[in-house]
Amino acid sequence: MTQRLRVGVIGCGLIAQVMHLHYLRELSDLYEIAAVCDLSPELLEAVAHEYGEPAQYAAWQELVAHPLDAVFVLTSGSHAPAAIAAARAGRHVLVEKPIARTLAEADQMIETARARGRVLMVAENFHYMPAFRRVRALVAAGRLGDLRDLLLVSRGFRERTGWRLEPEAAGGGCLLDGGIHYVHNLRSWGGDVRRVFGLTPPGTLDARSGEDAVSALLELDRGVVGFLANSLATRGVPALQWSSVSGTRGTCFADNRGRFVVVRGVDGSSARAYWRDRRGHEAMLRAFLGAITTGVPPETDGREGRRDLAVVLAVYRSVRERLPVDVEC
Repeated sequence: MTQRLRVGVIGCGLIAQVMHLHYLRELSDLYEIAAVCDLSPELLEAVAHEYGEPAQYAAWQELVAHPLDAVFVLTSGSHAPAAIAAARAGRHVLVEKPIARTLAEADQMIETARARGRVLMVAENFHYMPAFRRVRALVAAGRLGDLRDLLLVSRGFRERTGWRLEPEAAGGGCLLDGGIHYVHNLRSWGGDVRRVFGLTPPGTLDARSGEDAVSALLELDRGVVGFLANSLATRGVPALQWSSVSGTRGTCFADNRGRFVVVRGVDGSSARAYWRDRRGHEAMLRAFLGAITTGVPPETDGREGRRDLAVVLAVYRSVRERLPVDVEC
């Protein structure tokens, strides 16, 4: 591609500014921020001023009609209406996680992009973080032997505000919001999840925001066992937290913030630290552009986003029914 990719951004909140718009500007040789959209006129004006005065729209329907190559859907609530409209208009689409609120919405997004020959990619930056890619490579190379179990624990405290207190917009609680990152890592490292059993402790945050903590026991391919605990209501937890993957030849420990990976096993011990693009956003944007230019689906395409969502929804159903639940494929 000789010209920069013209991008329209729908939703200019905090994540859009500190992540997507920031890295689009960092990769200005590849991307042009051509249009932005937000419901807040003040925010829209401020973002446009900060990022080169792109076209401004108050409604996503207007932005989709703007001459663009791709649309980033970074809104709260359902991504489906804007993503589907963008694909129908011939735009490639990147959507924030989770891909959708329901599997039916995800299926419609995937089918529309497929029918129009457009790329649909989920902005799952954890997949592209160097530390987490290292874990995936260690597993693929057999460094850990045959996998046995995975333990992913992410705990902290954060009051819910804004759209997260709107049940219709949020669609779920902590597991659907930030916890889906760890669901993706668990699947990426250990294989697809077949069955789940989920529980939630007594809530402490505003119940309108959905569950503030959830733990799940998961059965993966080949009998591998996973345990995932995610909380936004755990006070006093230090910043240093780990995820681990264990096999018959060793165990890998990954810092949850992507700063380093440690391996210990029969082949000895090693450690690596990661500083550049450790949050994976630059690599993610390069992967999106690569999928567009080569026609090869990205590693975090719509189907992968749907699989992550299916696990979360199965955990939610298990919590409600207090029974093990098979994950819908």
